[in-house]
Amino acid sequence: MGKRQTLALSFNITIFLLAVLGSVLCFGEIVFVETKIYEHGIKMLKFFTVQSNVLAGITALFYVIFFIRERKTKKEIPMFVHILRFVATIDLAITFLVVALFLGFITDEGYFSMYVNANFLFHFLIPVLNFVSFEFFEQSPRFTIKHTFWGVLHLILYTIFYLIVVLTHFNGSVPLEYDWYAFAQLGLPIAFMCAVLILGLGYLVSFLLHKLKNKQNGYVKTQEAKQNKEESK
Repeated sequence: MGKRQTLALSFNITIFLLAVLGSVLCFGEIVFVETKIYEHGIKMLKFFTVQSNVLAGITALFYVIFFIRERKTKKEIPMFVHILRFVATIDLAITFLVVALFLGFITDEGYFSMYVNANFLFHFLIPVLNFVSFEFFEQSPRFTIKHTFWGVLHLILYTIFYLIVVLTHFNGSVPLEYDWYAFAQLGLPIAFMCAVLILGLGYLVSFLLHKLKNKQNGYVKTQEAKQNKEESK
């Protein structure tokens, strides 16, 4: 097993374990730094952040299982696993960017309150580790333009869900309980504008990550070909 494969396996095991740890901390309302608790228990799953990290943990586990199978049986990791890893990577990138560029600035507890307790794992560590693993160490078939649309499917479904919750609880304004990202606090037009911007950002991220992934895969194959050629001399 090559160094890249070893690192990919190690990253995915780590991502899975951190996703489990973060979910336990969030579910059980376990904190190390005092801060406002938004939701815990099963209600935590209403957040895109939590859904994205849970998805990342599940897809990392899939990758580990099929990676081990590949080593034992020589059957390649199925394409659906790579696609799910792609979706999780895009979700986490959006989570990272929205928190860093928007939510961190509007919270009344201060920017760095978004990076304590389980949120340190969900908003920073897991997104960074997942990006590095998927883009630079996990080997996969070539991604096409159609995969960029698959990449934002979860984001689209979540946006529809969020807007439905906002609209069904709108009565001149929307309580923060039903507008947990505060997108509709300045009115419904702002909420729809935010939805369009985030979907646009999501597709841009999906497109760029698919380009980077294909470029990296091409580089790896070139390096492997050179190494095999040198070894055959």
